[in-house]
Amino acid sequence: MDTRYTDLVVDFTLQTEFADIPQPALKVAREAIFDCIGVTLAGAVEPAGRIGADWARSCAGAAQSTIWGHGFKTTADHAALVNGTAAHALDYDDVTWGLVGHPSVSLVPSLVALGELTGASGKDVLLCYAIGFEVMAKIGRTTQPRHSLDGRWHATSTIGSFGATAACCRLLGLNAKQTAYALGIVYSMTSGNVSNFGTMTKPFHAGLAARNGIQAAQWARLGFTSVPHPFDGPIKFQDVYSRGLPCDMAPIEELGKDYELVTRAVVVKPYPCCVSAHTGIDAAKRVREEEKVGLDDIEKIEIGVVNYTSDKLSYTRPKTGLEGKFSMQYTVARMIQDGKLTLETFTDEAVNDSKIQAFVPKIEMYHDEEAERKWRIGSRPADMHVTLKDGRRINKLVKISKGNKEVPLSPDELRDKFRDCARLSLDDESIERAIAQIESLDTLKKISELAGTLSRRREDGIDRRPSGARASDAVLASVPR
Repeated sequence: MDTRYTDLVVDFTLQTEFADIPQPALKVAREAIFDCIGVTLAGAVEPAGRIGADWARSCAGAAQSTIWGHGFKTTADHAALVNGTAAHALDYDDVTWGLVGHPSVSLVPSLVALGELTGASGKDVLLCYAIGFEVMAKIGRTTQPRHSLDGRWHATSTIGSFGATAACCRLLGLNAKQTAYALGIVYSMTSGNVSNFGTMTKPFHAGLAARNGIQAAQWARLGFTSVPHPFDGPIKFQDVYSRGLPCDMAPIEELGKDYELVTRAVVVKPYPCCVSAHTGIDAAKRVREEEKVGLDDIEKIEIGVVNYTSDKLSYTRPKTGLEGKFSMQYTVARMIQDGKLTLETFTDEAVNDSKIQAFVPKIEMYHDEEAERKWRIGSRPADMHVTLKDGRRINKLVKISKGNKEVPLSPDELRDKFRDCARLSLDDESIERAIAQIESLDTLKKISELAGTLSRRREDGIDRRPSGARASDAVLASVPR
């Protein structure tokens, strides 16, 4: 049997050395790890993060790896599951267009947890992050966006699981046979569909991918077997999970030659909501700032988008904070009203603000057929047409949203976002220590030093969670303590 595509993945995973990775790729990887840890610390106090932590505490697993922001340890796979879920709880984490999903929420929690268990260095984690990122992004390009748009799968979990597994195999030092088995094992562990967007189960998908990576690698290391060619043979991954959809395996041949971390990089989100809305949000920001227009001046707003955008933003009349994260109408109205979107924007109370609820029906999102014909995987265009009450019309077209490599966040903006997120779980001293450790990740002798910093909990007695998180405490009542 011809197993060349799986062999390419295995060879890249095991043979790539730190010196082989371009410096621009390592820079993106460091920033992505930095951003992911910050949003995880914010997500740790959300119901999805806290339920996971309470579950792990009740399981009383071996104290191997840290639950960030909660001050205790559990098994490495449980830590990856809980931290991975918290990382995606706010939908504030990064995106890459090769995967058309969220890469870091599976890679960072799995590698830090496994690295804490095995004594890995910061440089080890950085290398394995880059390897896992490239694997998932290349696999993503074989079948995306149809895998998600028509197949209805959540690539962060289905395809992300393979990247996390490759990264964990390298961190554990598996050989080629074991790595192929691990990839075959995780082939039967992938899951996650788009119907759960707007619920706590969407971030759970990310946690599952992080956990899958550790478990598949650990089981293969112990001698567990599988079909060791998930990207070849008569029933490859793409045949099952993108059945009947277009597939092009050629991107896998680019592994080690063309780095996704350079060509497509990551989108570091400036807003804590679905990235599909970000071009519309940026257009609304321009309406407010350039035209000096507020909600009271507007008769209606029409926004032309591609199918992938409207498919992911299904909540046209959101009623909860989570639904608001997947609503073009709500996020656009909020940006015009407030001039910013923060963690507090996505509480139940904020979404149900009477002025916003009254304005939301005035925003229509429609399919832009011309944009669809021109669209390729990448930032999704939003063509905003605003009709004012005095009859004037304003047009703002945004093709590339803030946070993409073409319009990146500055180093100061990255640090400000990290501090704003981390303050929900850590005290000021721990925040600054974490920043210093992550920014010098290459020289950190043990990743456990960073994990120890992230384990600390605020001790000032102040509840710093957004009010929506506090209002959701009732969902925790049935969780064993």
